[in-house]
Amino acid sequence: MDAEDKSSSNDLRVIFEGIQKDLNYIKKACCNLKDWEDLVNKDIRKLILQGLDDAFKERTGEINGIQDNLESTQKVVSELKNQICSVTQPSSVSLDSESFKRFSLSQLPDQLPDVNLNNVIAESYTLNEIEVVYNGLDVIKKLCLLCFSVFPENAIIKKKVLVHWWVGEGFIDSLNSGEKTAESTGNEFIKEFIRKGIIEPVHKKRRPKSDSCKMHPSIRHAVIELSRRAGFVDFTSKGNPTADFSYCRRACLVKTEEGSSLRDLTYSFSLKKKHIHTLFNVSESCLYFRLDWFSKMRYVKVLQLGRWSSSATQLVEVEDPEFLQGLKKMKHLRYFSLRGISRITELPNSICKLSNLRILNLNGCDNLEKLPDGIGSLTKLTHLDMSECYLISHMPKGLDLLSELQVLKGFVIGNPRAEGLYCGLADLAKLEHLRKLSIHVDTETPRDKKSEVEKELSSLGQFRKLKSLSVAWSRIYNASTSTKETTMQRLKSRAKSMRTKSIPSAECQSQLAALDKLGLQYFHGPKMPDWLQPLNLKSLKKLYIRGGELSDLRQMGNQSWTVERLQFKFLSELKMDWQELQALFPKLTYVEKVSCPNLTFFPCDENGVWVSPAADTKQAIIPL
Repeated sequence: MDAEDKSSSNDLRVIFEGIQKDLNYIKKACCNLKDWEDLVNKDIRKLILQGLDDAFKERTGEINGIQDNLESTQKVVSELKNQICSVTQPSSVSLDSESFKRFSLSQLPDQLPDVNLNNVIAESYTLNEIEVVYNGLDVIKKLCLLCFSVFPENAIIKKKVLVHWWVGEGFIDSLNSGEKTAESTGNEFIKEFIRKGIIEPVHKKRRPKSDSCKMHPSIRHAVIELSRRAGFVDFTSKGNPTADFSYCRRACLVKTEEGSSLRDLTYSFSLKKKHIHTLFNVSESCLYFRLDWFSKMRYVKVLQLGRWSSSATQLVEVEDPEFLQGLKKMKHLRYFSLRGISRITELPNSICKLSNLRILNLNGCDNLEKLPDGIGSLTKLTHLDMSECYLISHMPKGLDLLSELQVLKGFVIGNPRAEGLYCGLADLAKLEHLRKLSIHVDTETPRDKKSEVEKELSSLGQFRKLKSLSVAWSRIYNASTSTKETTMQRLKSRAKSMRTKSIPSAECQSQLAALDKLGLQYFHGPKMPDWLQPLNLKSLKKLYIRGGELSDLRQMGNQSWTVERLQFKFLSELKMDWQELQALFPKLTYVEKVSCPNLTFFPCDENGVWVSPAADTKQAIIPL
């Protein structure tokens, strides 16, 4: 390098050092501004939160005293304005200036500050774009969108989890107030978010329908920032939601490298617990609450304590379920999930005092042995999920009193007991809003009692609104549970005893709801069960069969099926080639087969999937 080049390089280094010095000065000035920002941020966040709450209440007709709130807000804003000192404005620099154009980034020294400029620019651009979309949403959809901020990066989220949360918050309702269900309303919101590019559907294999979604990391960062500004949830500097509800009304339980947020929630934040509206378990695996602390959340609407992820690797257990006694004071609770939580053997009777409860999710509570006898008092309950609770052997009398029930999963048909001591399937026929039902049949039922089980299943012909039905056969591991005779007798007087009724006549069948989806798991017979005959299968669109001994899929009268989507798994006895299948199912658009060795000449791909070339393969979203 000659002397002239060396001199030029030194000049550039001097210029760069000058730039760096100025940047350090600016950084120091920004720190001073940040200190001022922290002073006023508490009041600002409270104002934003109050503004959102007022807007939401105005939408739902609950607001009063708007003028007082506005006058109070005006006073606080005026005080903040008076505290603002004049700040010297930085001089503007034109990107079109000659000096800027002559400057080349390639002339900079080798060592530059450790800043990922690409990420900063990308996140800033994404925030601006998402903020435009966000501002175009109404208040309810804004709040629904902010819920995405609490989930981990690249998380695959079941739409059902989101909809249930939104029902709990009161953003949408699940009560039977019209033709629209909570699922259809929530699905419309999700469709709009997908159309606007905020989230994307997640498809399994080549299935044209999706029940999950995810959010791009850069968009998630933008939504976190919007959530932080709105005071929706508190976050750490790394973007993890926290249990701090000082300036918001939602607390999240998160297990991180820094420690347990559960400990922070119960010991560090000496705040009024009644301010919590939502407690959402994001990643805590071991739950412990003091009863006196838990019972103070009197205004909580959402308790998502169990796992939200569909992955079974997210394990959750409780040290002591005694804290559940505090539920009796939570009169505003609308959504309660214990999904996948171990070491809960029974639910306290206090749960029966939750007069506003809409959704109760007990899915996968593998130690749960019984439901409370007074469950019939939950008169606003629309969703009850008891699936994969393999120790529950019978349904309590009073289940048929849940007049608003729309979705019931995990109904058990066990070894028949003395009449009147349990809820039978026929008792549910009077639930006029029930549209989705899954049943678990005990395979250990004595042979001389199996005819009674068949009669119970035959009562499905009495259900008027049923759209989705799933029946599974497996062993129920009966636990030794005590039954309070007095409670049973009281419930017996309030509900009808089960009476197995005859198969409906042809005239009655015409009034039955047309099933859209049918699932059979581990059925032991070689042909389709007789109790399916009274059901209206003329409009059946989805048929899923898993395991069992089925070898003949023909319906009575050798009628062809109207099924469009067909799924076969682990059917070793079923023998059929592709041509025979098409003759029996002429309207097929999607077929999936797994471990069915005697299904031959199926034109499926390596995943066992066939999609009709004529079918609309556009990735669609269907009701949950």
